[in-house]
Amino acid sequence: MSALEFIRKNSLLVLIVVAGVGLGLLMMDYGDRGSMFVKDYYIQVNGTGYSYPETANLGESGRSYMQSLQSSASSKLNNMFDKNENEELDESESAAMQAWLSQHPEYEAFMQFMNSMYQNWCYGFADDADVNVAVNRAVIQEQARELGIAPSKEQIDTYLQAMPVFKKADGSFDQELYQRMTGFRNGAANNQQERAFRSVIADMMVWESVSHLMTEGLQMQNKSTSNLVDVMNQQMRGKTAWLAKDRLPAPADATDEELKAFWEQHKDNYKSAERRIVSVYTLTPGEGSSLEALMATADIIMQDLSQANGKGFDKKLAAAAENPENEAFTYLNAEGKSHTTYALCSLADAPEGLRAQVEHNGTTTTLAEIAFKEVDSAPAVDAFEAARTAGTDDELPTIRQVRGYFTTTDGKLAFLRVEAIEQPSVLDFEAARAAAAADLQAERASNALTDASNKLFEEMNKVCEERGIEAAFAKAAEAGAIVEDFGPVGLGFSHKGLPPGLETQALISVPSGKLAPMVTLSSGTRISGVTGRTVETSAQYTAMKAFMYIPNMNMQLRSKVLLDWLHDAYTRYNVRLSEHIKLNNQ
Repeated sequence: MSALEFIRKNSLLVLIVVAGVGLGLLMMDYGDRGSMFVKDYYIQVNGTGYSYPETANLGESGRSYMQSLQSSASSKLNNMFDKNENEELDESESAAMQAWLSQHPEYEAFMQFMNSMYQNWCYGFADDADVNVAVNRAVIQEQARELGIAPSKEQIDTYLQAMPVFKKADGSFDQELYQRMTGFRNGAANNQQERAFRSVIADMMVWESVSHLMTEGLQMQNKSTSNLVDVMNQQMRGKTAWLAKDRLPAPADATDEELKAFWEQHKDNYKSAERRIVSVYTLTPGEGSSLEALMATADIIMQDLSQANGKGFDKKLAAAAENPENEAFTYLNAEGKSHTTYALCSLADAPEGLRAQVEHNGTTTTLAEIAFKEVDSAPAVDAFEAARTAGTDDELPTIRQVRGYFTTTDGKLAFLRVEAIEQPSVLDFEAARAAAAADLQAERASNALTDASNKLFEEMNKVCEERGIEAAFAKAAEAGAIVEDFGPVGLGFSHKGLPPGLETQALISVPSGKLAPMVTLSSGTRISGVTGRTVETSAQYTAMKAFMYIPNMNMQLRSKVLLDWLHDAYTRYNVRLSEHIKLNNQ
């Protein structure tokens, strides 16, 4: 998602930066507390505080651009060799691509660099990858200032020209891709989006410089790496047995006493659905206007709304509609109101109006999905109803309750505002009875599967030790399991689809003729074993090993070193996170 799309669709707070950062009047609103002239921060690096919108702009837009660059590079490569244009490479097309890559190692090196950088930038102590990207970009920018290596405009231009993703087949610069990345529209560049994109490129350049400084020449011992690559790309054959849960006898129904005891123990699992009151504002292009042109006016409305922290939406719409400098539009619904407010409902029973499909972040979704999944907080229902009775409901919300704008399937723009949230409450026993009975029955069936699987696995291991792996799987067939052969499969590009629950990673450390640890899924248990393995010796594999596999393993080694550098930078720059940021378990 581009920076402009982020501003338009996800967080109107970002626009506060445009209006307030120059005056130092950032309005914080990430913890239901905030006022002007505060020195609060969402993240802090080397004493510099970054507000919620600044963090969001660094993090979400940064991650989006990295994903776009990776996706564009991959798509460009596939399109070069997808001769029949079926969006899937057959064996000959794949071979041609691999042969081309062996002659153009810079392309694979770029993909490895992007993948490694993406993983490193998303790493951190926050549960939200976007926050981690923001922290790491702030650290990188601080390092650039400290070392005096922040790239100039000319250096960024040169770097872009050299990036494989921006090179056409003839070696010329892909201006169309650059314009798409930077929001070029109607013959004009989007300066704000271009600055955001080039800022990410600048951070990539600094990261690459730090990478060279920290890891230049660092690589694993060549022979050991070669042997390890052979191990990782070995071809394995084996057998697998599937013990299906539905083939086991059904457990007995629970008594009322057992069911009530189960509900008492797990009552927090049985709650009413969260319900919300949602308002939708709809802008319709006026005579002589278009949806594309109306977006510029919607940008202005959002900026005004952001500066007001989400308040006075009705008045701002009216003023914008009357301003002759804006694109002509209408916004009143059939009842003559600026918005339609939908009564308290859950996501499952959302009314038809909230099920309207809209475009959001390049995908199609519904207003209800956005309202229930992208707004974290709103007033309680009684507070909203009191404000509506008093006629002050348009002055109650904060900007975090607003999302928009979104293009609708009938050619309009829609904003939504979550007015109030009714939190879930624990259901009484009778209301929860059916769900609790189903869960208890499922738990008993799962326990029965576990008992039967453990018994079968123990018996198969014993038979395997005494009479071999073939006899062990014959035992599984006798017990009612479905037995089949698999392979050859490997961990590399030759990896083909395997039965559900069977992964080559789990088999790699299993000696031939032995059983792998069993895997229990919701529908059954899979027990597998390796009957044999070989190492590929083809010329194609040898080439891939030299220019892709071994370099990729060395890239992973360097990535670990860079993670250590980030850890050290967190300490050196005294990185701090707001109390409102959820931490992970690292």
